[in-house]
Amino acid sequence: MKNRIKEFREFFKLTQEQLGELVGVSRQAINNIESEKYEPSIWLAYDICKVFKRPIEEVFLFEESERKSRADKSRGVI
Repeated sequence: MKNRIKEFREFFKLTQEQLGELVGVSRQAINNIESEKYEPSIWLAYDICKVFKRPIEEVFLFEESERKSRADKSRGVI
């Protein structure tokens, strides 16, 4: 899932570590979310959006990606 976390984080002058501390995850987790290696839970996404005071659809871009979703994988969709 594409996201604008890095853009908002830099606007608020936060490091990955600082954002992680605010939402209760590691710097590495924030890095993995920013680089689209990891999709956060809905609760973590909500907490990140609260820090930026932005709606979830402004921070996380829900569009088709080249990676199949976990739901598609579990249903065997190719």
